[in-house]
Amino acid sequence: MTESPYSRPQAYDVAFSFRDYSKAVDFLTEASSLAGLREIKSIVELGCGPAQYAREFGRRGINAFGIDLSSEMISYATDLSTKGKLPCRIIQADMRSFVLPEKVDLAICMMATIHILLTNEDMVSHLRSVADNLKPHGYYFIEMTHPRDIFPGNSGVENKWELEKDGITVVTDWGTNSALDVTTEINTGTVSYIITQNGETEKIKFSEKWRAISFGLMKALIELSGRFEIVASYGDLDVKIPFNNDKKAWRMALMLRKTE
Repeated sequence: MTESPYSRPQAYDVAFSFRDYSKAVDFLTEASSLAGLREIKSIVELGCGPAQYAREFGRRGINAFGIDLSSEMISYATDLSTKGKLPCRIIQADMRSFVLPEKVDLAICMMATIHILLTNEDMVSHLRSVADNLKPHGYYFIEMTHPRDIFPGNSGVENKWELEKDGITVVTDWGTNSALDVTTEINTGTVSYIITQNGETEKIKFSEKWRAISFGLMKALIELSGRFEIVASYGDLDVKIPFNNDKKAWRMALMLRKTE
């Protein structure tokens, strides 16, 4: 398989360990309830990576699926789910078109993962596939980059950071050198990890692409899919922070409801 930031799952897991996953799932539960989903019995995490959210839902007794295209991530997440004896099933699949063993109440796509869908066709196919795997009037929560941060050099988000977990230190640089092609709205940049473990240091680099997506574009693609409506928007994983231009709003997070 081609090397990518997702082909080194342990480094990725350390790099993104800054997030409080339990608190995030508390938010997802509250936001779902406010949108009309009173009880979550099943979920799928799309582009799940280590499946941190799916596994946290599993710890709460909720049937959870995770899908990812990376075989390395699938093995890593499956091993963690098995060790935790969690009701999670991790499946290798393309988020543009997939079929779950059963339909679920809630789908989630976190940490701006949806930006890896590089074309309108990919996004619409993805949205329709998600709808096909949701129960009637099911919900889909998408966490995206705030539009003001999508242009290189204009981002207020720190793209280089260092974290340690379980004796492994990872310095991550996620595209600080990225360049935007204004004709395709695709950013191309380098993602690198400097991994230190047991006194040994390894530096690895990957080329990565992600799409710049504005609220207007996303709204149009959701409408084009013909399967969802936007029922809420947030600027962070906090129901008290709306999506707007305020500095507290550093994300574009949308709660969608399936229209049938």
